[in-house]
Amino acid sequence: MKYSPSVLDIENRFKTKTILTWISGLSGCLWGLLGCYFSGNSIGTHVWFVAPLGFPIGIAVFYATRWTYEKSCWVLVPTAITSTIIAVALFGLCVGLADLTRDIPNRKEFSVVIQNMLAYLFGLLTMPPFWAFFILSFGNHGLLRFVIRRNSRLPDRPDHAS
Repeated sequence: MKYSPSVLDIENRFKTKTILTWISGLSGCLWGLLGCYFSGNSIGTHVWFVAPLGFPIGIAVFYATRWTYEKSCWVLVPTAITSTIIAVALFGLCVGLADLTRDIPNRKEFSVVIQNMLAYLFGLLTMPPFWAFFILSFGNHGLLRFVIRRNSRLPDRPDHAS
């Protein structure tokens, strides 16, 4: 019979959730820096304004995919693929919004944002060196899955009250 979690168990889970959120955010920042580094020459220097937005992108991807960490390890493969595509699309969207800050006349705002997002997705899916991002994403999700599974186990205690 399962027991109700004690205060220490709840506190441990809260600390774990906070740590995982920070790990995801910092990982997103590193991914954002990689994206800025690889696209700085082709997009321009304004792309570096988007690097700090990797933090919320990393957190959003974590909260969108954390349900898969309780599944089989093989579920991480499609999770890594889809989460990388989603993160790159969000990063391209942010670069498109940063591109709007440049003073270039006769541009359609919606087109600028969508073209940047599609350019990043096209680059991710068609350039083989960037396919390594999928492997890095798999490792990232594997690390988070390990931390969650290690800290979420509660021992079964007998209920002596009944």
